[in-house]
Amino acid sequence: ATDSPGLRPGLSQPFGPAWSWPSAPDEAFKDGKLAQQAVERLDALADGQSPFFLAVGFFLPHLPFYAPQKYWDLFDPKTLPVHPVDAGLPIDAPDFAGSKWGELRAYSDIQETGPLTSEQARTMVHGYYASVAFADAQLGKVLDVLDRRKLWDRTIVVLWGDHGWHLGDHGLWCKHTNFEHAAHNPVIICAPGKSRGVQTGALIETVDLYPTLCALAGIAPAQGLPGKVLTPILDDPTASVQDAVFHLFPRYVGNEEGLGRAVRTQRYRYVEWRAWSDNRLVAQELYDYQLDPAETRNIAGHPENAALVKSLSARIAALGSAKPQVVAGTAIGEDQASKSAKDKKKGK
Repeated sequence: ATDSPGLRPGLSQPFGPAWSWPSAPDEAFKDGKLAQQAVERLDALADGQSPFFLAVGFFLPHLPFYAPQKYWDLFDPKTLPVHPVDAGLPIDAPDFAGSKWGELRAYSDIQETGPLTSEQARTMVHGYYASVAFADAQLGKVLDVLDRRKLWDRTIVVLWGDHGWHLGDHGLWCKHTNFEHAAHNPVIICAPGKSRGVQTGALIETVDLYPTLCALAGIAPAQGLPGKVLTPILDDPTASVQDAVFHLFPRYVGNEEGLGRAVRTQRYRYVEWRAWSDNRLVAQELYDYQLDPAETRNIAGHPENAALVKSLSARIAALGSAKPQVVAGTAIGEDQASKSAKDKKKGK
């Protein structure tokens, strides 16, 4: 396919360039092909009499940023917001709270160590904007079928991504952190008879989507699964169904495997890092998004926040003890390279 990065023999990085803008039609790219197939399937399903569920998973704006040139041409790179390439982690944040953005470093035109150059950073931001525009155009082709077949009054549509994305904030790229830009993901829900074209500040989790879809479709959900029904928010965007949400990411905490578990309220995010081996508390983070929306300083150690930290820590403790992932190999995922380096030092 046109958007296949390919392999580059002889290079330590396994992938080709991190971005490209070939002059090719949408249908030459995997997301363009996917949109075509989704349109065909949706048309066929619309002809039937049975209820249906159609999942359409677009690849972009995931790396690599391969999109037709016309989508790159929509944006003047000189006008796009770009963080300083030497931006660092929040003041007083533990050094392991960030990431080495190994996902990006796997591409052949990205250096294996050190920050991006200013030119690389601007191209990355440009590529992200172009990729979002391309994905949006493909989504539009699918939604056009709902217009053409007059399906909106009996169809539920959910647009969501499973994570956010660092674009140079804190000197980070990709995801793999517990910071706001990695943990805050997009969700749009459109359902017959519910509010449309409005935003909400309500806190939700991705585990809420399953019971919400069941409720909207009149289906009894499986028992014993987490998640809140979000229909009150769909009826009234000022409503709320929970006062806190949770997320986590595994990491090496010092020289051993551990986990950072976080609770996010309307105002604060508190992150608690513990070692797998003995559940030992290694580090804490607290960010106040009312006074510090850019997440510039970890205030967990400030004496005036002791009661707040204790309260938020109790919210995490109520979830039960953290358990390692049950997967082959390391539980660290993105930090596999770091683990391999440590193993070599140990003679493994």
